[in-house]
Amino acid sequence: MLIRLAAFAVSSALGFTGALADAPLRSEVVVTRDIVTVGDFYPDAGRFADTPLFRAPDLGTSGSVPASVVADRARDAGYEQAAADGLIRVHVRRDAIRIDAHHIEEEIRRELVLRAPHLKASTLELSLSGFSGPRLADPAAVEPLAIESLTWDEEAGRLDAVVAISTGTARETFRLRGRAVELVEVYAPAARIDRGAVISRGDLTAVKLPRNRVNERMITDPEEAVGLAAKRRLRASAPLLSGDLQPPVLVERGDKVTLVYKVPGMTLTAQGQAIAQGGKGDVVDIINLQSRRTISATVVSRGRVVVDAGFQRTASLEGAR
Repeated sequence: MLIRLAAFAVSSALGFTGALADAPLRSEVVVTRDIVTVGDFYPDAGRFADTPLFRAPDLGTSGSVPASVVADRARDAGYEQAAADGLIRVHVRRDAIRIDAHHIEEEIRRELVLRAPHLKASTLELSLSGFSGPRLADPAAVEPLAIESLTWDEEAGRLDAVVAISTGTARETFRLRGRAVELVEVYAPAARIDRGAVISRGDLTAVKLPRNRVNERMITDPEEAVGLAAKRRLRASAPLLSGDLQPPVLVERGDKVTLVYKVPGMTLTAQGQAIAQGGKGDVVDIINLQSRRTISATVVSRGRVVVDAGFQRTASLEGAR
């Protein structure tokens, strides 16, 4: 019995020592509040964890305290297991949130999108004045950065706002003025495009313009332009207009073309000369070089037109009335 009791006492002592070893004094402490507690220094302080021991350094700064002083104060506060654990000093840093102009702009963007759900934060361009450099905010505050007021004229772009930053012991406010403009992506030539050139996706580049400068004739979807031809020479970076484009010209005025006559049961061909230019699907006048008659034909491909015999007869009959 005595041996068993002795073994239990030894194991209990070893277990207690092990528990202490599992929760030594921290050598580095990071806090977000203005006080440093027993639990900040000792992770297993239990019911003493929230007991204050020291005032924390200022926001964003650090300091150090002798480990023996930490242990003495923790024991005085009731945490009797506190020890220096071989440390000389303990470093304490108070965390902070660095607020700069970018953070404020992002917060204002979020607020504008909340008020106007049709907007996207990525399409808003902001330019603000009134904020003088970065500030350190208290991460323990309910709202380290808050927008106290915000007015925005969406059409003109004018914006006024008041923001507040919680700096621990006070709230610092800033009056901001500037512009917030919604940008719309339109497409323009990446380089000069010559008249008649057929446009490919690689010929185009996106250009962002304020919404109040965008009209319905501007190309906002590149697929609207791909495969069409330039009616005139197009300048690089100048927004494309729907009127700048047309189907590619497959037959130029004066071109020699192949006339294809389709009649029931057979297809005939002849040589002709175009009197006017046209793209695919356009009806143009052609001189039949054999009969010297002028007929109308539909452009189907480069240098090839199709004559609908039924259409020609109908046109002739109508012309004879």
